[in-house]
Amino acid sequence: MERTGKPAPGAWWRLDGPGRKDTAGRDQSMRRMFDALTTSEPHQNGDGSPRDKVTGRLQLVLVIAFILFALLLSSLLSSTSRAPRIAAEDEFSPLVASLKVQPVTRQIEITGSGAVKARVTVGIVPQVQGRITSLSAAMQPGGEFVADEALFQIEATDFELEVERLKSEVASARTALQLEEAEGIAATREWEAINPGESVPDLVARKPQIRDKKAALTAAEARWATAKLNLERTTFSLPFTGRVVTSNIERGQFVAAGQSFGTAYPLDALEVAVPLADTDLKWLQPLDNVSATITTSYLGRDVTINAASIRVGAELDARTRFANVIVSLPSIKEEEPNAAASLVPGVFVTVTFKGPALDNVFALPTSAIQENGTVWLIEEGRLKEAKPDIVQTGPSETLVRGLENPSEVMTSHLAGSLEGMSVRTQRDPASTNTAE
Repeated sequence: MERTGKPAPGAWWRLDGPGRKDTAGRDQSMRRMFDALTTSEPHQNGDGSPRDKVTGRLQLVLVIAFILFALLLSSLLSSTSRAPRIAAEDEFSPLVASLKVQPVTRQIEITGSGAVKARVTVGIVPQVQGRITSLSAAMQPGGEFVADEALFQIEATDFELEVERLKSEVASARTALQLEEAEGIAATREWEAINPGESVPDLVARKPQIRDKKAALTAAEARWATAKLNLERTTFSLPFTGRVVTSNIERGQFVAAGQSFGTAYPLDALEVAVPLADTDLKWLQPLDNVSATITTSYLGRDVTINAASIRVGAELDARTRFANVIVSLPSIKEEEPNAAASLVPGVFVTVTFKGPALDNVFALPTSAIQENGTVWLIEEGRLKEAKPDIVQTGPSETLVRGLENPSEVMTSHLAGSLEGMSVRTQRDPASTNTAE
Protein backbone atom coordinates (compact mmCIF):
# COMPACT_ATOMS: atom_id res chain seq x y z
CA MET A 1 0.00 0.00 0.00
CA GLU A 2 1.20 3.42 -0.91
CA ARG A 3 2.07 5.57 2.08
CA THR A 4 -0.04 8.71 2.17
CA GLY A 5 2.08 10.63 4.70
CA LYS A 6 -0.66 10.70 7.34
CA PRO A 7 0.36 9.54 10.77
CA ALA A 8 -1.28 6.41 11.95
CA PRO A 9 -3.96 6.75 14.60
CA GLY A 10 -2.45 6.92 18.06
CA ALA A 11 1.01 7.83 16.75
CA TRP A 12 2.97 10.52 18.61
CA TRP A 13 5.38 12.89 16.95
CA ARG A 14 7.94 14.03 19.45
CA LEU A 15 9.17 17.62 19.27
CA ASP A 16 12.62 18.71 20.16
CA GLY A 17 13.42 22.33 20.93
CA PRO A 18 14.67 24.76 23.56
CA GLY A 19 11.18 25.35 24.99
CA ARG A 20 10.15 21.65 25.40
CA LYS A 21 8.94 20.59 28.87
CA ASP A 22 9.26 16.87 29.60
CA THR A 23 6.34 16.49 31.91
CA ALA A 24 3.96 13.55 31.79
CA GLY A 25 0.82 15.66 31.97
CA ARG A 26 1.78 17.89 29.08
CA ASP A 27 2.84 14.87 26.93
CA GLN A 28 -0.49 13.22 27.45
CA SER A 29 -2.34 16.43 26.54
CA MET A 30 -0.39 16.91 23.32
CA ARG A 31 -0.71 13.20 22.43
CA ARG A 32 -4.49 13.44 22.65
CA MET A 33 -4.43 16.59 20.50
CA PHE A 34 -2.32 14.90 17.77
CA ASP A 35 -4.46 11.79 17.85
CA ALA A 36 -7.56 13.90 17.30
CA LEU A 37 -5.98 15.73 14.37
CA THR A 38 -4.41 12.72 12.66
CA THR A 39 -7.48 10.51 12.92
CA SER A 40 -9.81 13.04 11.31
CA GLU A 41 -11.39 11.84 8.04
CA PRO A 42 -10.03 13.41 4.84
CA HIS A 43 -12.18 15.11 2.27
CA GLN A 44 -13.81 12.71 -0.16
CA ASN A 45 -11.61 13.54 -3.17
CA GLY A 46 -10.22 10.05 -3.54
CA ASP A 47 -8.03 7.91 -1.29
CA GLY A 48 -4.43 9.05 -0.93
CA SER A 49 -4.84 12.15 -3.10
CA PRO A 50 -2.10 14.86 -3.01
CA ARG A 51 -4.62 17.32 -1.60
CA ASP A 52 -5.11 15.18 1.50
CA LYS A 53 -1.38 15.04 2.05
CA VAL A 54 -1.00 18.83 1.89
CA THR A 55 -3.91 19.38 4.28
CA GLY A 56 -2.54 16.97 6.87
CA ARG A 57 0.92 18.47 6.78
CA LEU A 58 -0.48 22.00 7.09
CA GLN A 59 -2.47 21.01 10.16
CA LEU A 60 0.59 19.44 11.68
CA VAL A 61 2.70 22.57 11.08
CA LEU A 62 0.07 24.83 12.66
CA VAL A 63 -0.20 22.66 15.76
CA ILE A 64 3.57 22.52 16.15
CA ALA A 65 3.84 26.31 15.75
CA PHE A 66 1.13 26.89 18.36
CA ILE A 67 2.82 24.57 20.86
CA LEU A 68 6.21 26.20 20.32
CA PHE A 69 4.70 29.67 20.83
CA ALA A 70 2.99 28.56 24.07
CA LEU A 71 6.20 27.03 25.41
CA LEU A 72 8.21 30.15 24.53
CA LEU A 73 5.69 32.46 26.20
CA SER A 74 5.64 30.31 29.33
CA SER A 75 9.43 30.38 29.49
CA LEU A 76 9.53 34.16 29.15
CA LEU A 77 6.95 34.67 31.89
CA SER A 78 8.84 32.36 34.22
CA SER A 79 12.13 34.17 33.67
CA THR A 80 10.70 37.71 34.23
CA SER A 81 8.64 36.99 37.37
CA ARG A 82 9.69 38.70 40.61
CA ALA A 83 8.95 37.93 44.22
CA PRO A 84 6.38 40.36 45.80
CA ARG A 85 7.99 43.34 47.56
CA ILE A 86 7.31 43.53 51.27
CA ALA A 87 6.72 47.14 52.27
CA ALA A 88 8.53 48.54 55.24
CA GLU A 89 6.62 49.14 58.47
CA ASP A 90 7.08 52.89 58.18
CA GLU A 91 5.08 53.02 54.97
CA PHE A 92 1.97 51.80 56.83
CA SER A 93 2.47 54.06 59.88
CA PRO A 94 -0.04 56.94 60.18
CA LEU A 95 1.18 60.48 59.52
CA VAL A 96 0.65 62.78 62.52
CA ALA A 97 1.47 66.40 63.37
CA SER A 98 3.93 66.98 66.19
CA LEU A 99 5.43 69.85 68.15
CA LYS A 100 8.75 69.99 69.96
CA VAL A 101 8.37 71.83 73.27
CA GLN A 102 10.69 73.10 75.95
CA PRO A 103 10.19 75.06 79.20
CA VAL A 104 9.06 78.66 78.74
CA THR A 105 7.84 81.60 80.82
CA ARG A 106 4.16 82.40 80.33
CA GLN A 107 1.82 84.94 81.86
CA ILE A 108 -1.46 83.47 82.99
CA GLU A 109 -4.32 84.68 80.82
CA ILE A 110 -7.90 83.94 81.82
CA THR A 111 -10.38 84.46 79.01
CA GLY A 112 -14.09 84.86 79.52
CA SER A 113 -17.01 86.45 77.76
CA GLY A 114 -20.08 88.43 78.61
CA ALA A 115 -22.46 91.11 77.43
CA VAL A 116 -22.15 94.82 78.03
CA LYS A 117 -24.83 96.26 80.28
CA ALA A 118 -25.58 99.59 81.92
CA ARG A 119 -25.25 99.62 85.68
CA VAL A 120 -28.08 102.16 85.98
CA THR A 121 -30.74 103.68 83.73
CA VAL A 122 -32.13 107.17 84.38
CA GLY A 123 -35.62 108.31 83.44
CA ILE A 124 -36.15 111.47 81.39
CA VAL A 125 -38.65 113.18 83.70
CA PRO A 126 -39.29 116.96 83.47
CA GLN A 127 -39.78 118.76 86.79
CA VAL A 128 -42.12 121.42 85.39
CA GLN A 129 -44.98 121.23 82.99
CA GLY A 130 -45.48 123.05 79.75
CA ARG A 131 -45.26 122.83 76.00
CA ILE A 132 -42.03 121.75 74.28
CA THR A 133 -40.64 124.60 72.20
CA SER A 134 -37.31 123.07 71.12
CA LEU A 135 -35.83 119.59 71.03
CA SER A 136 -32.20 118.47 70.76
CA ALA A 137 -31.15 116.04 68.04
CA ALA A 138 -29.80 113.81 70.81
CA MET A 139 -33.34 113.19 72.09
CA GLN A 140 -33.69 110.12 69.88
CA PRO A 141 -32.97 106.47 70.73
CA GLY A 142 -29.20 106.08 70.46
CA GLY A 143 -28.53 109.80 70.67
CA GLU A 144 -25.47 110.78 72.70
CA PHE A 145 -25.15 113.92 74.79
CA VAL A 146 -22.65 115.56 77.09
CA ALA A 147 -23.20 116.62 80.66
CA ASP A 148 -25.55 119.62 81.14
CA GLU A 149 -26.43 119.72 77.44
CA ALA A 150 -29.96 121.07 76.82
CA LEU A 151 -32.05 118.13 75.61
CA PHE A 152 -35.35 120.00 75.27
CA GLN A 153 -36.85 123.37 76.17
CA ILE A 154 -40.24 123.96 77.79
CA GLU A 155 -42.07 127.20 77.09
CA ALA A 156 -40.73 129.65 79.71
CA THR A 157 -43.06 132.68 79.41
CA ASP A 158 -45.30 131.74 82.32
CA PHE A 159 -42.30 131.01 84.51
CA GLU A 160 -40.63 134.29 83.65
CA LEU A 161 -43.79 136.18 84.62
CA GLU A 162 -43.99 134.24 87.85
CA VAL A 163 -40.42 135.20 88.65
CA GLU A 164 -41.21 138.87 88.12
CA ARG A 165 -44.35 138.68 90.25
CA LEU A 166 -42.58 137.03 93.14
CA LYS A 167 -39.72 139.46 92.80
CA SER A 168 -42.16 142.29 93.46
CA GLU A 169 -43.57 140.41 96.44
CA VAL A 170 -40.11 140.19 97.89
CA ALA A 171 -39.64 143.91 97.43
CA SER A 172 -42.99 144.59 99.09
CA ALA A 173 -42.18 142.31 102.02
CA ARG A 174 -38.82 143.96 102.44
CA THR A 175 -40.47 147.40 102.49
CA ALA A 176 -43.03 146.25 105.04
CA LEU A 177 -40.25 144.97 107.25
CA GLN A 178 -38.37 148.22 107.00
CA LEU A 179 -41.50 150.20 107.97
CA GLU A 180 -42.17 147.92 110.91
CA GLU A 181 -38.61 148.27 112.11
CA ALA A 182 -38.85 152.07 111.84
CA GLU A 183 -42.08 152.11 113.82
CA GLY A 184 -40.49 149.95 116.46
CA ILE A 185 -37.57 152.34 116.80
CA ALA A 186 -39.91 155.32 117.13
CA ALA A 187 -42.05 153.58 119.75
CA THR A 188 -38.97 152.60 121.74
CA ARG A 189 -37.70 156.16 121.83
CA GLU A 190 -41.09 157.45 122.90
CA TRP A 191 -41.26 154.87 125.71
CA GLU A 192 -37.82 155.77 126.96
CA ALA A 193 -38.73 159.47 126.97
CA ILE A 194 -41.86 158.86 129.02
CA ASN A 195 -40.50 156.08 131.24
CA PRO A 196 -36.80 156.66 131.64
CA GLY A 197 -34.86 153.79 133.12
CA GLU A 198 -37.57 151.20 132.46
CA SER A 199 -37.23 148.36 130.00
CA VAL A 200 -39.16 148.66 126.79
CA PRO A 201 -41.88 146.00 126.38
CA ASP A 202 -41.71 143.84 123.25
CA LEU A 203 -45.11 144.98 122.09
CA VAL A 204 -44.07 148.61 122.44
CA ALA A 205 -40.88 147.92 120.51
CA ARG A 206 -43.03 146.02 117.94
CA LYS A 207 -40.72 143.04 118.05
CA PRO A 208 -43.46 140.46 117.26
CA GLN A 209 -44.56 142.53 114.29
CA ILE A 210 -40.98 142.80 113.09
CA ARG A 211 -40.51 139.03 113.36
CA ASP A 212 -43.70 138.52 111.36
CA LYS A 213 -42.50 140.86 108.62
CA LYS A 214 -39.14 139.09 108.52
CA ALA A 215 -40.89 135.75 108.12
CA ALA A 216 -43.04 137.18 105.36
CA LEU A 217 -39.94 138.46 103.61
CA THR A 218 -38.23 135.07 103.94
CA ALA A 219 -41.28 133.31 102.49
CA ALA A 220 -41.43 135.77 99.61
CA GLU A 221 -37.76 135.26 98.87
CA ALA A 222 -38.26 131.47 98.94
CA ARG A 223 -41.16 131.70 96.50
CA TRP A 224 -39.04 133.92 94.30
CA ALA A 225 -36.16 131.42 94.41
CA THR A 226 -38.56 128.59 93.56
CA ALA A 227 -39.87 130.54 90.61
CA LYS A 228 -36.36 131.16 89.36
CA LEU A 229 -35.53 127.46 89.82
CA ASN A 230 -38.63 126.44 87.86
CA LEU A 231 -37.60 128.84 85.15
CA GLU A 232 -34.22 127.11 84.96
CA ARG A 233 -35.96 123.74 84.85
CA THR A 234 -37.72 124.66 81.64
CA THR A 235 -34.38 123.71 80.06
CA PHE A 236 -34.01 119.96 80.64
CA SER A 237 -30.52 118.45 80.91
CA LEU A 238 -28.76 115.59 82.67
CA PRO A 239 -25.61 115.93 84.80
CA PHE A 240 -23.66 113.20 82.98
CA THR A 241 -22.46 112.25 79.52
CA GLY A 242 -24.72 109.52 78.29
CA ARG A 243 -26.87 107.95 75.62
CA VAL A 244 -30.63 108.04 75.13
CA VAL A 245 -32.27 104.61 75.19
CA THR A 246 -35.93 105.51 74.63
CA SER A 247 -37.71 108.78 73.91
CA ASN A 248 -41.39 109.60 73.34
CA ILE A 249 -41.23 113.38 73.35
CA GLU A 250 -41.64 115.76 70.43
CA ARG A 251 -41.66 119.49 69.82
CA GLY A 252 -45.06 121.07 70.49
CA GLN A 253 -46.02 118.30 72.91
CA PHE A 254 -47.35 119.24 76.35
CA VAL A 255 -45.45 117.48 79.12
CA ALA A 256 -46.49 117.11 82.72
CA ALA A 257 -44.16 117.40 85.68
CA GLY A 258 -43.06 114.08 87.16
CA GLN A 259 -44.01 112.00 84.10
CA SER A 260 -41.34 109.88 82.33
CA PHE A 261 -40.79 110.57 78.65
CA GLY A 262 -37.80 108.30 78.02
CA THR A 263 -34.68 106.72 79.52
CA ALA A 264 -30.93 107.26 79.27
CA TYR A 265 -27.80 105.84 80.85
CA PRO A 266 -24.36 107.28 81.69
CA LEU A 267 -21.55 106.12 79.45
CA ASP A 268 -19.30 105.62 82.46
CA ALA A 269 -21.85 103.18 83.91
CA LEU A 270 -21.18 100.50 81.27
CA GLU A 271 -19.79 97.24 82.61
CA VAL A 272 -19.41 93.57 81.76
CA ALA A 273 -20.20 90.61 84.02
CA VAL A 274 -17.78 87.77 83.19
CA PRO A 275 -18.59 84.34 84.71
CA LEU A 276 -15.43 82.51 85.80
CA ALA A 277 -14.84 79.15 87.44
CA ASP A 278 -13.18 78.85 90.82
CA THR A 279 -10.12 77.24 89.20
CA ASP A 280 -9.61 80.44 87.19
CA LEU A 281 -10.34 82.83 90.03
CA LYS A 282 -7.37 81.55 92.04
CA TRP A 283 -5.02 83.21 89.52
CA LEU A 284 -6.71 86.62 89.84
CA GLN A 285 -6.42 87.32 93.56
CA PRO A 286 -7.19 89.94 94.73
CA LEU A 287 -10.09 90.34 92.32
CA ASP A 288 -10.37 94.13 92.48
CA ASN A 289 -8.42 96.17 89.95
CA VAL A 290 -7.18 93.22 87.86
CA SER A 291 -6.11 94.50 84.45
CA ALA A 292 -8.16 93.19 81.55
CA THR A 293 -8.49 93.66 77.80
CA ILE A 294 -11.90 93.84 76.17
CA THR A 295 -12.16 92.91 72.50
CA THR A 296 -15.18 92.78 70.26
CA SER A 297 -16.44 93.58 66.80
CA TYR A 298 -19.25 96.11 66.56
CA LEU A 299 -20.66 98.20 63.72
CA GLY A 300 -18.22 96.66 61.26
CA ARG A 301 -15.00 97.42 63.12
CA ASP A 302 -12.82 95.80 65.76
CA VAL A 303 -12.73 97.44 69.18
CA THR A 304 -10.07 96.92 71.86
CA ILE A 305 -10.43 98.56 75.27
CA ASN A 306 -8.13 98.45 78.28
CA ALA A 307 -10.21 97.99 81.41
CA ALA A 308 -10.03 96.58 84.94
CA SER A 309 -12.16 94.50 87.27
CA ILE A 310 -13.89 96.45 90.04
CA ARG A 311 -15.79 93.89 92.09
CA VAL A 312 -17.29 90.39 92.24
CA GLY A 313 -20.99 89.65 91.99
CA ALA A 314 -23.02 89.14 95.15
CA GLU A 315 -23.95 85.52 94.35
CA LEU A 316 -22.95 82.51 92.27
CA ASP A 317 -24.82 81.39 89.20
CA ALA A 318 -27.40 78.81 90.26
CA ARG A 319 -26.69 76.50 87.31
CA THR A 320 -22.95 76.79 86.65
CA ARG A 321 -21.77 77.82 90.14
CA PHE A 322 -19.56 80.42 88.47
CA ALA A 323 -18.82 83.81 90.03
CA ASN A 324 -19.42 86.99 88.03
CA VAL A 325 -16.38 89.26 87.87
CA ILE A 326 -17.54 92.80 87.06
CA VAL A 327 -15.34 94.73 84.63
CA SER A 328 -15.98 98.45 84.27
CA LEU A 329 -15.51 100.13 80.93
CA PRO A 330 -13.41 103.29 81.22
CA SER A 331 -15.04 106.67 80.83
CA ILE A 332 -14.54 108.73 77.71
CA LYS A 333 -12.06 110.97 79.51
CA GLU A 334 -9.83 107.97 80.17
CA GLU A 335 -10.20 106.27 76.80
CA GLU A 336 -10.56 107.36 73.22
CA PRO A 337 -14.09 108.65 72.56
CA ASN A 338 -14.69 106.09 69.83
CA ALA A 339 -13.66 103.13 72.00
CA ALA A 340 -15.73 102.81 75.16
CA ALA A 341 -18.44 105.11 73.84
CA SER A 342 -18.94 102.91 70.80
CA LEU A 343 -20.24 99.98 72.85
CA VAL A 344 -23.88 99.69 73.81
CA PRO A 345 -25.67 97.36 76.22
CA GLY A 346 -26.11 93.92 74.71
CA VAL A 347 -22.83 93.82 72.76
CA PHE A 348 -21.08 90.48 73.29
CA VAL A 349 -17.41 90.92 74.20
CA THR A 350 -14.38 88.78 75.05
CA VAL A 351 -12.47 89.71 78.21
CA THR A 352 -8.89 88.57 78.84
CA PHE A 353 -7.59 88.94 82.39
CA LYS A 354 -3.86 89.20 83.05
CA GLY A 355 -2.60 86.95 85.84
CA PRO A 356 0.89 86.22 87.23
CA ALA A 357 3.84 85.02 85.12
CA LEU A 358 4.92 81.38 85.57
CA ASP A 359 8.40 79.98 84.90
CA ASN A 360 9.42 76.53 83.61
CA VAL A 361 6.12 75.52 82.08
CA PHE A 362 5.42 73.77 78.79
CA ALA A 363 2.96 75.53 76.51
CA LEU A 364 0.97 72.91 74.58
CA PRO A 365 -1.93 73.30 72.18
CA THR A 366 -5.11 72.50 74.06
CA SER A 367 -5.99 70.05 71.28
CA ALA A 368 -2.97 67.93 72.27
CA ILE A 369 -4.48 67.16 75.69
CA GLN A 370 -6.46 63.92 75.65
CA GLU A 371 -9.77 63.46 77.46
CA ASN A 372 -8.07 61.73 80.40
CA GLY A 373 -5.53 64.53 80.79
CA THR A 374 -2.68 62.67 79.10
CA VAL A 375 -0.54 63.55 76.10
CA TRP A 376 1.13 61.39 73.48
CA LEU A 377 4.89 61.84 73.22
CA ILE A 378 6.86 60.66 70.19
CA GLU A 379 10.16 58.95 70.90
CA GLU A 380 12.12 57.35 68.05
CA GLY A 381 9.03 57.24 65.87
CA ARG A 382 6.81 55.52 68.43
CA LEU A 383 4.07 56.78 70.74
CA LYS A 384 4.57 57.04 74.47
CA GLU A 385 1.80 58.09 76.85
CA ALA A 386 2.58 60.72 79.51
CA LYS A 387 0.41 62.40 82.15
CA PRO A 388 1.75 65.90 82.93
CA ASP A 389 0.60 68.25 85.68
CA ILE A 390 -1.88 70.66 84.10
CA VAL A 391 -1.29 74.15 85.48
CA GLN A 392 -3.83 76.16 83.50
CA THR A 393 -6.09 75.38 80.55
CA GLY A 394 -6.99 78.03 78.00
CA PRO A 395 -9.08 77.96 74.84
CA SER A 396 -6.04 77.47 72.58
CA GLU A 397 -3.07 76.88 74.90
CA THR A 398 -2.58 74.74 77.99
CA LEU A 399 0.31 75.16 80.42
CA VAL A 400 1.70 71.95 81.94
CA ARG A 401 4.65 70.75 83.98
CA GLY A 402 6.30 67.34 84.34
CA LEU A 403 7.61 66.70 80.81
CA GLU A 404 11.19 66.04 79.80
CA ASN A 405 13.16 68.84 78.21
CA PRO A 406 12.79 68.81 75.26
CA SER A 407 9.80 66.68 74.30
CA GLU A 408 8.01 66.01 71.04
CA VAL A 409 4.24 66.03 71.50
CA MET A 410 1.68 64.68 69.04
CA THR A 411 -0.86 67.42 68.28
CA SER A 412 -3.11 65.36 65.99
CA HIS A 413 -6.15 63.38 67.08
CA LEU A 414 -5.33 59.78 66.17
CA ALA A 415 -8.08 57.24 66.71
CA GLY A 416 -6.91 53.98 68.26
CA SER A 417 -3.60 55.33 69.56
CA LEU A 418 -1.59 52.70 71.43
CA GLU A 419 1.58 52.69 73.48
CA GLY A 420 4.54 51.88 71.21
CA MET A 421 2.57 52.47 68.01
CA SER A 422 4.76 53.45 65.06
CA VAL A 423 3.97 56.87 63.53
CA ARG A 424 5.40 59.22 60.97
CA THR A 425 5.70 62.84 62.06
CA GLN A 426 5.13 66.12 60.34
CA ARG A 427 6.03 69.30 62.20
CA ASP A 428 2.96 71.40 62.97
CA PRO A 429 3.54 74.67 61.03
CA ALA A 430 0.95 76.58 63.07
CA SER A 431 2.62 75.85 66.40
CA THR A 432 5.85 77.25 67.73
CA ASN A 433 7.34 76.92 71.18
CA THR A 434 10.46 78.77 72.15
CA ALA A 435 11.88 79.82 75.45
CA GLU A 436 11.08 83.36 76.48
